[in-house]
Amino acid sequence: MGYRSDVAAVFYVSKVEHFPLIKLWLQENFPMDTFHDYIRWFDRGMVFEEDGTKWYDDYDEVKAFNEAERKFLELVRMGAPNSGDAPVFAYEFMRIGENYDDIEDLQDGVECEYLLNVTRTITVDTQEVT
Repeated sequence: MGYRSDVAAVFYVSKVEHFPLIKLWLQENFPMDTFHDYIRWFDRGMVFEEDGTKWYDDYDEVKAFNEAERKFLELVRMGAPNSGDAPVFAYEFMRIGENYDDIEDLQDGVECEYLLNVTRTITVDTQEVT
């Protein structure tokens, strides 16, 4: 079995016209082959979502993800030059573990839009007796 987590990350740019640049960067630096079933593209970047996974730092897949994340955050933190035409990168990550208080999140970039959110709800499972 093992401890399972739901994981999501969004790698994106602030303007649609910079999509080809981020797509090329991700194709060259992100472990696409490993995570191809958990990736979808949108008009400004890439969404990674994997539910019920063993997200352990010593797993090879997670190491590869973390290395790509580290490299991408270098781009994000470089900031944008004083040109409105320069690409501005942003990144968000969220991991929710099985325990209620096990939530890890990271948002970075001057154009971060807080696309990832956690929603808590209460559900009641009952069987009605008549």
